[in-house]
Amino acid sequence: MKDVGKSWVRALKRLLFSGVSLGLLGNPLVATISSDEAKLTVTATVLKRASLQVLAQPASVVVTAADIARGYVDVPGLVQVAVQSNSFGGYMLMFESQGDFMRQTQVRGLDKNVQLEAAGGSVAQGASGRGMSKTTLDLEFRFVLAESARQGVYAWPMRLSVTPI
Repeated sequence: MKDVGKSWVRALKRLLFSGVSLGLLGNPLVATISSDEAKLTVTATVLKRASLQVLAQPASVVVTAADIARGYVDVPGLVQVAVQSNSFGGYMLMFESQGDFMRQTQVRGLDKNVQLEAAGGSVAQGASGRGMSKTTLDLEFRFVLAESARQGVYAWPMRLSVTPI
């Protein structure tokens, strides 16, 4: 029986040596080995992660003469996105505008209504629990038109991305 214990300790030493030589992906490994017992403590760090998937969004924005007279265009339909995050602190939702026909963007459907400048902006969203969580957001957009806006059909101007907080 003592030979089995010694062979187990030798195997643990080999594992410990190979784990240390590989660096165990940057995680610390602590071991105490004696002839009678072996103790192995392994720690791991879970990195914050967030991802965004666009489920539905318009392909374009139609600006009419009535929209120009009113000064804004409400986008019909919703922009639907799925956000997945494991960050206890929540995530930052970022909006990047690609359109030159607007001077502001108003977004409804988040924790609070948001008003963004022409270039876009970012909005912090709280976590919806511990561990990996998935949230589907139904967003409504209103584009406040720039003085230079003209009637026509414009490609969808908003790019969304997410980062964990």
